[in-house]
Amino acid sequence: MPVKQSWEVGTVLASYKPFHIRSRGSRKTRYRPARFNNRGNSRREGRLAPSIKSKLESHFREKRFVESLLLVTKWKVELASFDIHKIKNPEVSGTGYQEGDLKGFYNVKAYVLHRDGYTCQHCRGKSKDSRLHCHHIVFRSKQGSDAPENLITLCETCHIALHAGEFELSGRRSNTKHATEVGIVKSQIKKSDWSFEEVFGYETKFRREQVLGLEKMHYFDALAICCGDKQKVEPDDTVYFKKHVPAGDYQQRKGKRSEKKIPTGKLFGLRKFDLVKTEKGIGIVRGKRSSGYFSISDLFGNKISDSVNIKKNSKRLRARTSTLIQKMELAECTHSSPV
Repeated sequence: MPVKQSWEVGTVLASYKPFHIRSRGSRKTRYRPARFNNRGNSRREGRLAPSIKSKLESHFREKRFVESLLLVTKWKVELASFDIHKIKNPEVSGTGYQEGDLKGFYNVKAYVLHRDGYTCQHCRGKSKDSRLHCHHIVFRSKQGSDAPENLITLCETCHIALHAGEFELSGRRSNTKHATEVGIVKSQIKKSDWSFEEVFGYETKFRREQVLGLEKMHYFDALAICCGDKQKVEPDDTVYFKKHVPAGDYQQRKGKRSEKKIPTGKLFGLRKFDLVKTEKGIGIVRGKRSSGYFSISDLFGNKISDSVNIKKNSKRLRARTSTLIQKMELAECTHSSPV
């Protein structure tokens, strides 16, 4: 009897479900549009993606920073342009620019089918389904384009299975993404109320090489943009580099299900991106260990020390700020140093 009673009690507890779970299968709810399409901002004319907007605002932020230090009477800005066709095909020249990927094909679908060899790119013909479709890797409902890079050939069987959620496709990485973003930022800067004289890359190169006699470097390019065709200037021996970092550590956890907590507070009185002076050099904190052995690097991420004892002969020179500044002598700067 005690065993039977415990079994009955267990059955009752296992069969109990809260009301809101039991009613989900039968209750009828109104249709709610997809979240992206249900936001007025996403349909606004002239809307910029958050990533593009951040890049655009960074230009205006640097403009305000310079104006806070100097009395600027005139702006000269070099707006870069990229040859998208040449990025895709470095050998293109002359009439080759008129012979794009779609030349000789009636439409984009015909080109995509030919590019993929008239074969399903998922099952590779194993389904024996000869009916081929052109599928958008990024759905059109999610603002995916009709460009060939966003299209892939699937047989009808795989196409139906994909939309049923039976498998997922990994998107193809575009090699023109950054060039396209620069073009968008360039057009937005031109539309802004920023009054400046536009300078082209060939002018900068001529002044840097022929007038100033300087090697390729971002700092020297800036000098060449500002000076005239016959104006000689002497570069300063000291260069200041800036880098912007988040104001705080916003990621609190990591792991597939956020099961690991990331320590974001101070450790031995130091936070990430604090500037410290140690036995192995001066750098910013990039990694912390409870043992007291920290990883420090320079502003560009170049490792100074992977394991320096922060508890001995160390001193914090500057607390973390959203704008990190590093002073360097011109002789120390390399051609690849970012700005």
